[in-house]
Amino acid sequence: MEEFFQSRRNFDRQGQSQQAITEYTRAIKLDPSYAAAYFFRGNALALEGQPQKGIEDAEKAAAIYNSRGEPQWAEAMLQLADSIRRGIKEGEF
Repeated sequence: MEEFFQSRRNFDRQGQSQQAITEYTRAIKLDPSYAAAYFFRGNALALEGQPQKGIEDAEKAAAIYNSRGEPQWAEAMLQLADSIRRGIKEGEF
């Protein structure tokens, strides 16, 4: 799964956000508990003009990390959600 995921990150790094979003979605369908895929998809969605969906994905990633007993990662995911909310308020999205 990690190799699959890394190939999707390459789309993101190359600025192919829509393709990356599609591939993160496929990764999530294969493993609905893959928190990192939600995180990266959420970030890409926000940057592509879908901030509310980005918040939802960041919060989903946080919930997964919390369920695994990894509160430090959950907090990082919630920080992304808060950052997107601030961006909405400040008119960045």
